[in-house]
Amino acid sequence: MRKALLFNPENDLALADGRACYTPPPAAVALARAGALLPMWWGDSGDVVMASDADCHGAESLGREFGLKSVVGSAGDFAAVDGCEPWGWSHAALRRLAMAGVRSEVLPSAASMDDIRRISHRSVSVSLLTRLGVSDDSLPVEARSREEALQAIGRFGGNAFIKLPWSSSGRGVFDVRRLNRSTLLRYVDGFIRRQGSVMVERSRNKVSDFAMLFRCAGGKAVFEALSGFHTDAGGRYLGNMIASDDAIVSHLGIDPRGWADPLAGAVSSVIAPYYDGWVGVDMMTECETSGARLGIVPCVEANVRMTMGVVAKYVYNRLGRNMLLSVKTDSRLPAGSVDLSPVASSPGMRFVASPTAGSE
Repeated sequence: MRKALLFNPENDLALADGRACYTPPPAAVALARAGALLPMWWGDSGDVVMASDADCHGAESLGREFGLKSVVGSAGDFAAVDGCEPWGWSHAALRRLAMAGVRSEVLPSAASMDDIRRISHRSVSVSLLTRLGVSDDSLPVEARSREEALQAIGRFGGNAFIKLPWSSSGRGVFDVRRLNRSTLLRYVDGFIRRQGSVMVERSRNKVSDFAMLFRCAGGKAVFEALSGFHTDAGGRYLGNMIASDDAIVSHLGIDPRGWADPLAGAVSSVIAPYYDGWVGVDMMTECETSGARLGIVPCVEANVRMTMGVVAKYVYNRLGRNMLLSVKTDSRLPAGSVDLSPVASSPGMRFVASPTAGSE
């Protein structure tokens, strides 16, 4: 099966917008440009990547050095594909692939894009947690008014985060404890005005971030791998571990894989009936107030798309050593690093696999 591959990291923003003719902000365009060749790491022979013709040289070099099989597509290639695998699906992604020449019979329906938008809303975490038997008093709350949001924040004793229903990489996430009242009200009102509601979640004594990666097909989700990632104090994404599952477990200090089957069942019920592709369920380890014992929060949110954790797994399978996947804005690469997407005209950033302590 020959596929069209597309790195469209702005897709979460496109889902929030909801329209086919969505125009992403310049920062999102720059990120997509920098990572245009990332799909080569998961592409198969015959797959074609949507990138600039100027990137053919970089793609050829990447393919030769690491044995990657997909190529940058040229005019006419996309009309010959049998399927598509964008980073994420939305009405905007559907339109972009159609405009590239992908045949309508190969593309999913517009109605399925509505389903994907619905299950990509952060409130899907409530459905997953309920399936997992998590108690009602710790479930996130979707608030559709300022009053509902303040009530939910009060329910969590003020120890809460507010989140945009559709956003990515930790953006649109704010710790209520760091906001004065006027700023909190402005954010809550703005979130509701822009996206119809705001998610309110209880804050945790977080120790580490990680995710479980699932592949959905034919209405069923199958656990594929773990993903270890890093965020800053505000929850913004910093980078991913390029490592084996065992190395990630060692980093976490607790083995979360006992949650794989229950989560696969929950994802199979809530998401897989409407979507084929990757799902990353973000989780975390937390400690009790005393710090004496680690526990696991089995679902913080679900990313109904590819994730950087998926990229990290494909890169690890090729390179076979522990590294860190991150976005660099420095033109100089650290010694021993790999430019994962050597595009012709980088907009001041690049996706890099860098050595870490213990790299082999």
